[in-house]
Amino acid sequence: MRRIISVTWPSLVLTVLFSASSTAGAQGLNDYDYYKRVSPGKEKLILPAYRGVPAKTRVLMKRAITQSYKALGKRPIANTYALYWHTKKSNLRKVAKKWCAVAGRKGPHLKRCLTEGGGWDKGFKTPNIASAVFETATRKGLMESTQGNWNDSNKNFHAKTAAHEYFHVYQTMMQHYFEKEDRIGIPKKQTKDDMHLGPVWMVEGGADYFAYNVMGKHKWRDYEEWMEEILGEAKDEISRGKRKGIKVILKNYATDAQIDKMKAKGFYAHFQYDGGAWAMAYLRYLTGTNKGVFTNYYKDIAELERTWRKKGKINYGWRKSFQKNFRMTVDQFYTRFNRFMKWPTSRQMKILSRPLS
Repeated sequence: MRRIISVTWPSLVLTVLFSASSTAGAQGLNDYDYYKRVSPGKEKLILPAYRGVPAKTRVLMKRAITQSYKALGKRPIANTYALYWHTKKSNLRKVAKKWCAVAGRKGPHLKRCLTEGGGWDKGFKTPNIASAVFETATRKGLMESTQGNWNDSNKNFHAKTAAHEYFHVYQTMMQHYFEKEDRIGIPKKQTKDDMHLGPVWMVEGGADYFAYNVMGKHKWRDYEEWMEEILGEAKDEISRGKRKGIKVILKNYATDAQIDKMKAKGFYAHFQYDGGAWAMAYLRYLTGTNKGVFTNYYKDIAELERTWRKKGKINYGWRKSFQKNFRMTVDQFYTRFNRFMKWPTSRQMKILSRPLS
């Protein structure tokens, strides 16, 4: 029998976007569909209990998501479903029905969703999957994770995964949230290369950096130890790249297409996570606060994107928000971060602040 646990949070914020600069014809670029958001203080975190998921796992993941919510301050948030299931022990039909409903799959799309997982997890049978997004069709957060993320989990790694994926829901909603108007706005005109949130290294590195901070703040794992560990992995990837003729720098981890080309050569690409997390830490060091990388950058994207759509350009919101909140262009930051990555590890570690400060 399946239980539903519903948790009401104090008001908070969520959003997500991608990024890639492109230009399009002005006609229709500034047409939006607008929606009210969930009333602050009445948002819900919903965790269905499926067979095969240990109770302690659900408790820890719920706690990690709740602490992540609180860490982001008083901003809007969507009703969010966190679906954790076991690919062999859970009733996958029940999982699929809930997943497809939250994702907004209807009509001719429903049958495919129930059997193929709507494109995220084919047949809901992948044992090691974790992903999350703000679904624009239903205006709900949707998180998913299967047993590979908690079986034999070392050092509460599944709590880190929960915080990381929650931040993706937050990111993907914020790209649509107009703060002064207090409403969700979804552009009618989209393009295939839409990446409204920013480069891949910022999306994934931002989620990892946030999760490391939450883990450290609540003493689930030593923050500085973990940051030093991933710094070593980032430097190892730079060295591996040199041996294979691949330049491992942030600029080359900006799009999925770039990363896919590396993988096609047999190169294990992970700098978007490890290097991306340290890029966030370095931005925090340059600005003196985590507000820029956790909240301010995201809260300005929707307004700036709409402003530039009026000028006939699409996917400029994230670039202008980066420039506004970090006082440099993303290309200028690439140059500075490349130099930073050549510092000695001992000097790099000194830039870290207390978690979530």
